[in-house]
Amino acid sequence: MCKDRFAKVEAEALRLNDELWLDTIRYFRNANEIYCRYDDWKDIDRFYFIPLKLSMSYCIAGRCFRMAEPPVYLGTFIRNTYEHEDLFTAPCPVCGKKLYAYGYNGSPLSGRIDLEATCPDCGWSDSIITSGWHQRSAALRATQQADQERLKQAQMELREPASIRDLLDFLRE
Repeated sequence: MCKDRFAKVEAEALRLNDELWLDTIRYFRNANEIYCRYDDWKDIDRFYFIPLKLSMSYCIAGRCFRMAEPPVYLGTFIRNTYEHEDLFTAPCPVCGKKLYAYGYNGSPLSGRIDLEATCPDCGWSDSIITSGWHQRSAALRATQQADQERLKQAQMELREPASIRDLLDFLRE
């Protein structure tokens, strides 16, 4: 895995003192572990509802099209990927292992979608380009909608969500 893949955006997030972006970069760097251990944390609301700062918008000529409405929560994002593996996974182009995307975006005009992933076996790290932006957007929005009731309950019990760092500490205990 290329350790410097996120170094430039991380430096900018540090300069801006943007904790949400820094936490999202932690997620990118540890996505395979977070996916593998989903069953260990998926029922813990403070981890499930960690907000991610994902760039899921396509802007052109003063218009902005979003794949999903922000915020996108960690649990919603990963649950969506597992429930729609046909849409949000791809085989590694080097070794063939199933890749789980830690990020995705694209264009509603062309229908192109980029699934960003890192292979846990061979270390390949890049984007898989495919099509089906509208179908994937609809699936993610439906998962967000399905999580609304759980989110309402969680907001009553939690003052603020945990961070990716808190989740990683929990997983490594």
